Amino acid sequence: MAATQPPRVSAAPAAEGLHRLEAMLEAAPDALMCVEPSGRIAMVNGRAGELFGFDIAELLGAPVEMLLPEELRSRHVVHREEFNRRPEMRALGLHAPLLARRRDGSVLPVEVSLVPWLTDEPGWVIAAVRDVTEQRALEAAVVESEGRLRTIAESLDLVSILLQLDPPAYLYVSPGAQRLMGITSKSLSEADVAGATRLVHPDDRAGVEEGFMWDAVAGLAASSEHRIVTEDGEERWVHALATPVLVPGGRVDRTVITVEDITDRVLVAETLHQAEVAARAASDAKNQFLSRMSHELRTPLNAVLGFGQLLERQLAGTEHAEAVDYVLKGGRHLLALINDVLDISRIESGQMSMSMESMPLAALVEESLQLMAPLAAAAEVTLAPASGDPEVLLLADRQRVRQILLNLLSNAIKYNKVGGEVWVSWRLDDTVVRLDVRDEGVGIALELQERLFQPFDRLGAELGEVEGAGIGLALTQSLAELMGGGVSVKSARGEGATFTVTLPAGSGVDPSSAHEIVPAVVPSAVAPAPWSVPAGTHTLLYVEDNEPNVHVVEHLLRLRPEWRLIHAALGGLGVELARAHHPDLVLLDLHLPDQPGRDVLRSLQRRDATKDIPVVVLSADASPGVAGRLVEAGAQRFLTKPLEVDVVLALLDATSGRPVDSDVPPDPPVHDD
Repeated sequence: MAATQPPRVSAAPAAEGLHRLEAMLEAAPDALMCVEPSGRIAMVNGRAGELFGFDIAELLGAPVEMLLPEELRSRHVVHREEFNRRPEMRALGLHAPLLARRRDGSVLPVEVSLVPWLTDEPGWVIAAVRDVTEQRALEAAVVESEGRLRTIAESLDLVSILLQLDPPAYLYVSPGAQRLMGITSKSLSEADVAGATRLVHPDDRAGVEEGFMWDAVAGLAASSEHRIVTEDGEERWVHALATPVLVPGGRVDRTVITVEDITDRVLVAETLHQAEVAARAASDAKNQFLSRMSHELRTPLNAVLGFGQLLERQLAGTEHAEAVDYVLKGGRHLLALINDVLDISRIESGQMSMSMESMPLAALVEESLQLMAPLAAAAEVTLAPASGDPEVLLLADRQRVRQILLNLLSNAIKYNKVGGEVWVSWRLDDTVVRLDVRDEGVGIALELQERLFQPFDRLGAELGEVEGAGIGLALTQSLAELMGGGVSVKSARGEGATFTVTLPAGSGVDPSSAHEIVPAVVPSAVAPAPWSVPAGTHTLLYVEDNEPNVHVVEHLLRLRPEWRLIHAALGGLGVELARAHHPDLVLLDLHLPDQPGRDVLRSLQRRDATKDIPVVVLSADASPGVAGRLVEAGAQRFLTKPLEVDVVLALLDATSGRPVDSDVPPDPPVHDD
C-alpha cells in the first residue's frame, strides 16, 4: 500500500466528525469499522453487517476480537497492542491468509487494511475488511491446475510449454522437447519467445508466426498443424495447441502450449487418402458404366420390345412375323443379360439424356393447358388462351419441355388467388424463344427469390395448405439448362409472378427425326370448367418421366381408341391430376424426379377422391420383395419393364369391361423378402 499520511484530528472524534466519518464509511464498497483504543467497535458501515451476519447494533460496542475465530483472538489482542505502539498504515492478509468469523460460526478468508486515526488520544483505528473467498479459491485452483499439468506433462510423450505473456517468457518446458525436437528444455526455456519458430519448416514459418504464435502470445486459443525441422535435420509434422490460463479476476497472463508429433498419422492419412481416391475413381468408373448401361441399353430396349410386340400383333400371319419374332427373342435375351448386370449394383448416376429436335411450341402449350384445365377449375383459377406465333419452333426435348410447362402451370394455379388468372405467352428473340407463365398470385418477396430454385426449399410454403416437395422449380431450371436455356423470375409480394423460360429456337422440322405430336388430351378451347370426356371414353394416367416409355404407351393406346392418355412426369403432379381427372387406371413408375413412386401410391391411398382408383406399378425395379410390399400398400398389380403389350391391353380391357383374351400371360410372380 502506498505510504500516505493518516487522517488526524486535534482531539478524540467529536460528534460532527463522527457523522462525517459515518457518511464516508457507508459509501465504501468494503466492510469498514472504527475501533476504539480499547478494542471495541465504535462505528461500522452496512457492508460490515452484511459480511459478518450481525445487526449494526450488535456490533457497536462489541470487542473486535468477536469477529475472529477463538484460536486467533488472544493473538490478535497482542497484535493490536503492538500496532497501537507503532501505528502506521498497513495491509494484512496479502501474502498469508487472515481468517474472520461470521455470526453463524463459519470462517472466511479476508484481507484487512488498517489506518490509524491520529488524535490526541492514540489507538483509534479504521479497519477495511474484504472477503477474498472467491479469489483464494481461484488461486488454489490455478496452483492445483499447474501442479496437475506439470505431472501430466512429465508423463506424456509430447512437449508441454507454459508461456508467460507479459513479459513474454517460457516458465516451463517439458522433457519431451528433447525427444521431439532434439533440443533440451533448458535451451528452449532460455530462448527468446519471438524466435521460437526457428524450428518451423521454412515453408510453414510465415503462417505459424502470423497465425498461431501471434494468437498464443496475445492470450488467445489457437491451433496449428505444420512441419518442423529438428536439430538433426529431420522433417516432422506436429499439432500445436495453445490454451489460455485464467487467473483470479478473469485475466489471462499465461498460456499452455502443447506440441504433439503427428507424423505417423499424417503419413497414414495421406496413404489412406490416395487409396480412397484410387478406389473411388474405380468405383465411379464402374458405377458410371453400370448406370450408363442401364440408361443407354434398357431404355431403348423398352421401346424395341414395346414396338416389337405391337408389330407382332399387326404382322401376325404375314411373311414378316418370323423376323419380328427374332427381334423379340433377341431383345428379351439382351434384357436378361442387362438384368444380371444390374443385380450386381443398382446405382443411379443422376445423368439425364436429351433427345433434341426442332418442334412447334404452340401444340405443346395447348396440350399442357388442356391437361391443367381441371386443376384450374377446381382452384377457381382461369387459364387464359395462350398467345404467341404458332410458327415458332423450339430446339429441345419434347418430353422435357412438356414437363417444364406442367411444373410452371401447376405452381401458377396452386399459388394463385381465388378468381385469379394465368397467362402463357411466347416470343422469338433472335435465336432464343422466351416462354412466359404469369399468374396473379401472392407473389414472391425479392429477398426470397435467390432461394427459389434451391431443391426442397419451399420458402415457408410448407407451413401452409399447398402441398409440394419443393423440387419442381429446381428441376425446371435443371431441365432448361440441360437444353441450353434457363429460367428466371420477375415478382414482388402481392403482385403475382412471371416465370420466363429461355430455350434455343429451332430452324425447321426434320421429318426423319421429329416425332408426331400425340397430345395427352385432344386440343380444344380452354375453359375454367372441368375437362369433359366423351361418353364411353376411359382415362389412363401414366406417371413416368422417361419419354420413350411414354411413346410406347401412346402407340399402344391406338389399339384401344376408347382410352385417352394423361401423362405426368412428376409424382406430385400425378397426384394432382389423379384428383382432378379421376382416371380409370393409373400406371405408376417407381423412380420419379421429385419423389419415390411408393410415396405417390401412399398419397393416392390416403385421399378419399383417389383411394378407389386402381394403381398398377410399372417399373424396371423387380428386386425381391418390392412387388409384394407395393401390393400390400395398395397397388393392384406390379408389372416389370419392358412392358408386355398383351398384359397391358388385357389390363385395360378388364378395367373398361371389354372381353379379355384367354391367352393373356399371367401376372409375374410376387416374391417376399
